[in-house]
Amino acid sequence: MTSTHDPEPRPNPGPADPTPNDASAPSAPAGGEGAHLPRLQVKVQPRLRKAIVFGVIAGCLAVVSRFGNPDSREVTSRLMAWVGALAFLAFAMAAVVSLGGELRRVSVPRLGEGRAAIVRLAIVLAGGVFALITMMGLVNLPVGQLILGGALTGVILGIAGQQTLSNVFAGIVLLYARPFDIGDHVHIRSGPLGGELDGFVTEVGLLYVQVESDEGSFAVPNSLMQSAAVARAGSEAPDTA
Repeated sequence: MTSTHDPEPRPNPGPADPTPNDASAPSAPAGGEGAHLPRLQVKVQPRLRKAIVFGVIAGCLAVVSRFGNPDSREVTSRLMAWVGALAFLAFAMAAVVSLGGELRRVSVPRLGEGRAAIVRLAIVLAGGVFALITMMGLVNLPVGQLILGGALTGVILGIAGQQTLSNVFAGIVLLYARPFDIGDHVHIRSGPLGGELDGFVTEVGLLYVQVESDEGSFAVPNSLMQSAAVARAGSEAPDTA
């Protein structure tokens, strides 16, 4: 006698599960690090090619100027010396301005707009003075006359722009002493301001400090902020709701 048994039912195979090699399967970044990759790739790199090119051209022009003689009786020799020296000054200043602009652009994310502007100003001033003194040496001009003329010019400009210079120097002190930062809630008490000012600092520049209060936005001169009594109340953003 033979006994028949029904075959054991087999489960109906469903659609195949997606595997890591399946192109249609979404691939999620491991560890949730994918969202941070774009931020890590963003880097501010200095582009110094233009400044280097201008500097090399300025150096070559300085050598050309040395082949001439500014005190010679020959027109060609004098022309070579003066044209080479003036062209050197132009390209040297272009290199200094380009270098200052690039360093300012790179420094803004780390130092802020105000401190980066100070870095650019210092580089341009120092490089400009060096280029001018070098040009005067190429054509045998006495540097003492430049110093005397610069001193007289500085006195005249200082008298004419006393208030502006006061704000600039006060801004430099505020940027590096940092009695308050951008986003701080401050209470300002000063006689020239006509009493008290309560608000949030939104910008610290070379001339003014921007303070946002309930009455509006105020541009307070740096000289007044330096001489005023400033109290920090916090660093939370104002409620705009």
